[in-house]
Amino acid sequence: MEIAKFVLTCVGSFIAVSGFFMGIWKAYSKKMEDKIKSIQQQADAKIKEAESNARTEIDEVREGSIAKSEKLERRIAALEKIVSDLQRDVSLNLGQRLSNIEGEMKGMNNILKQIQGWFINNTPRS
Repeated sequence: MEIAKFVLTCVGSFIAVSGFFMGIWKAYSKKMEDKIKSIQQQADAKIKEAESNARTEIDEVREGSIAKSEKLERRIAALEKIVSDLQRDVSLNLGQRLSNIEGEMKGMNNILKQIQGWFINNTPRS
């Protein structure tokens, strides 16, 4: 009977010690799981924050590029208007100058005919 008590005591002690160490192991593994979850949550939060910052920067760059392209389009439109106005002015001035030159050429034609007539009339004939 003493042996049975001793064996049962040993088995009970083994079960108690195993339960104790199992509880410690469970608590440790639970603590590690909580740390891992905490780190994952922090990493997720940082990733979301980085994504938010990146989206904000992308939106700012996009808005800036749109504003610059609109500004360039306005400048190009203004330059096209200026060039068309210059072409119109040059065409008008050129037409006016050509008509002035044509008038002067007609006037010179009469003068040249008079000079030619003078030479014909005043040149001795042989």
